[in-house]
Amino acid sequence: MNIDWSQLVTRSMKEEAAAEQVLATVVAESARRRAIADKAIPTLQDAVDIDEATEEEVALLKAWKKYRVALNRQPEEPGYPADVIWPTAPN
Repeated sequence: MNIDWSQLVTRSMKEEAAAEQVLATVVAESARRRAIADKAIPTLQDAVDIDEATEEEVALLKAWKKYRVALNRQPEEPGYPADVIWPTAPN
């Protein structure tokens, strides 16, 4: 019987594959959340740019921008990607 060592899967390989899957899941979720923010911001920004925004719209625009910045900074957080604490999206 010949052993095909190229088919050997080590614990290290399994751990690496699991870590890659966690990262892919977090990146996909971050992109999903970012898309929501990217959709909300332009209309609010337009209202601000043409001086027709209400105080609530100005505050909401700032909140969405803070949320988007927080999403972009997540890879810098300790424990990323295994331990992600998602920022809360504005209402």
